[in-house]
Amino acid sequence: MSKERNDMMSPCKHEHCHGDSCIYKVPIFAGLDEGKAGQLERLVQQREYRSGEIIYLEDEPDEFIYIIDSGLVKLYTIGKDGGEYILRLLKSGDFFGEFVLFREAKHGSSAEAVTDCKVCMIGKKELENLLRTDTELSFNLLASITDRLNETEQKLISLALEDAREKTMRLLLDLAQESGEKRADGILIKLPLNRQGLANLIGLSQETLSRKLSELEKEDIISVQGQKEILLRKK
Repeated sequence: MSKERNDMMSPCKHEHCHGDSCIYKVPIFAGLDEGKAGQLERLVQQREYRSGEIIYLEDEPDEFIYIIDSGLVKLYTIGKDGGEYILRLLKSGDFFGEFVLFREAKHGSSAEAVTDCKVCMIGKKELENLLRTDTELSFNLLASITDRLNETEQKLISLALEDAREKTMRLLLDLAQESGEKRADGILIKLPLNRQGLANLIGLSQETLSRKLSELEKEDIISVQGQKEILLRKK
């Protein structure tokens, strides 16, 4: 079944995109003065995506930078074997599609809504104009992209050097830190992807991930609570 796309776009209304929403959720825009922040807000457009809808496809041309206002988005590529390889899982406040600023305006990966999402969009040309007049903003953007490249490098290192158990534990700890719910008996993790997606994210087969989760459960490190939740037990 082909994946759906949603090309409906609307201006970001003041009630939704001002204050602590949209651009204010992204650290690189935190230092903007009131005048430039207002100027940027007026350029923001918004789309809503249902779970499973495509935001853009790899190698497609584009003229926008994207900010997640709410929901989860995955960036992925399709391998030569036809399999889907998840590169990043993004949440509210994350931005993506920024590499169109530095090269021909084509995406290096595909983006898809994992949950229902609200996504704010800023035109490439408008953001470029702002970057030319704001040195601090340019530096913040460069620093953020550098951090992202470092994260990618660390992920490649872990994929190469860690065994399956270490990869599984790192995944659980990362998810617990990002969105875990603290409870008396540990941290409850609401899984953002199915088992295949989670395995894909850390370079394992679904069977291997399931086996490692079972081992961790037998050791009383976790409690698997259906397909959607895992309790990381308090020690």
